[in-house]
Amino acid sequence: MRRRLLVALLSGFILCASAAPAEAKFFEVWGSGLVGGGWGKGNGNTDFYRWASGGAGGFEVGAKILFISAFVDYLRWFGGEEGANLITFNLGGDYALELGKTFAIVFRLAFGYYHGTLPTDATIMLDNVEVNQVNTRGIGVHGGLGPRITFLKFFSVGVTPEIGYHYFFGGAGKPITSTDQNSSGFDLNVLAYFRVGFGI
Repeated sequence: MRRRLLVALLSGFILCASAAPAEAKFFEVWGSGLVGGGWGKGNGNTDFYRWASGGAGGFEVGAKILFISAFVDYLRWFGGEEGANLITFNLGGDYALELGKTFAIVFRLAFGYYHGTLPTDATIMLDNVEVNQVNTRGIGVHGGLGPRITFLKFFSVGVTPEIGYHYFFGGAGKPITSTDQNSSGFDLNVLAYFRVGFGI
């Protein structure tokens, strides 16, 4: 048992030691197409993720100086009666650990402002009484890691599962200072991407 553990530790050390050094870039810009799924749960019936769950697709555009990134992503959920949309404005950091000429593990952590929309003016009904509109504005933090494969220098494919925590403000029809309908909870995005990026 100890011998197997020693072999495993030595193998991991050799793998890390033989990893190619990261090619540091001062400035990068990118655009990505996204497809996969997004799920979440809040502590109230008016939470946006009560209406947005399942398969989704969209895109992301962003820029990075050293390790600081600013990016915007858009998601559209395929299923459900509402057809939810979510735009997120993000600020954070990401780092690619190069494990070869084309393979890397990407780490990402970001803070975001969420702005969701629903094609129908969704409302919550309790005992046949309209309680409030769905919470569509909020803030949150999310992060994750995943593999990336780069080819032809500027193109890459990968997937970075991200778990996050969100806090949505009131209902869409109430002022942002109203807290009685605020909601919070966790969310998970598992999105594959095709990325085009340039850097210097």
